Order: sequence, then structure tokens, then C-alpha cells
Amino acid sequence: MNGFDGALAILGVVIGSYVVGVSDAKIILSAGLGVSFAMGISGAWGAFMAERAQRVKNIKELEQAMFTDLKNSIIDRASIVAVLWVALVDALSPIITALITLSPFLPAFYGILPLGDAMLASIILNLTVLFTLGLFLGRVSKSSKFKQGILMVLAGIVTLLFLLLLELAF
Repeated sequence: MNGFDGALAILGVVIGSYVVGVSDAKIILSAGLGVSFAMGISGAWGAFMAERAQRVKNIKELEQAMFTDLKNSIIDRASIVAVLWVALVDALSPIITALITLSPFLPAFYGILPLGDAMLASIILNLTVLFTLGLFLGRVSKSSKFKQGILMVLAGIVTLLFLLLLELAF
């Protein structure tokens, strides 16, 4: 889900930059990377705290049921590893989606690609990332991958249209 959040946040940065007339790829890259790293830290911290609390609770319940202390047991150690993996995945997800969808702004920054083309390429990449995340959700849920992909893209399109309406306000 953090990958989804990261993709939509970057879409917001790109469309918001277009709406207010940002003409410097450096600003879009900086804002996008700032948002994605903040989301990564938030995701890691939140996942770590929530997952750790749930696993501590589960271990305490298991200890009560088994009338034993599981401190330093394989269950305790596996729980710690699981918490760290969940936090890492939640941290990297928005950063990876951001790096993918912001990548067209790198050649724009160096003057190789016009900013407008970078914005269009970023939006296309963003919708592609959303579709791919939908495919993954479809696979995990054993439902229609294509339908899940389209639903994710639809979220991106709704976001895009809503943000473009802001152009009327500026």
C-alpha cells in the first residue's frame, strides 16, 4: 500500500507542479524525493510500531497459553526479524515508486528532455506503476489481475483529474 501511496503522492507533485507552472525539473525532483523519503520514514516507523505491538501481544498470549517465557526463543527472534522486514518493505515501497515515476525528470534536469515531455512520461510511468501494483494485488487476492490493475489506474486518473481542476483556481 505504501507503493500505491507513493505513486499517488508523486502524481500529486507532478500535476501540482504543472498547475502552478513550475518550470524547473530540480524543484519537481526535490519535492518528489522529499515526499517519498518522508513517506518511507513514516511507513517504516508506523509499520515497525504497529507490527511490533501486534507481535508482542501475540507472543504474550502464546506465553500465557503455554505457561512459558518465550524471551530469546526462535519465536521471539523470528518475530523481531518479521517486524524489521515489514518496516523495510514499507519504507522502500514509496521510495521505489517515486524513483521510477520521477526518473524522466533526471534527463529534464540535464536539459536532455523538455520539462513538458518529462511530465507526460512521468504520468505515463505513474499509471503503469499503478497498473502493475493492481496486477500484483489481483495475483495476491486470486482475483482478476486486469480488473485490479484498472481499478488502481482509475485511482490515478481520479487524482489527476481532481488536481487538474485546481488549475481553474490558479
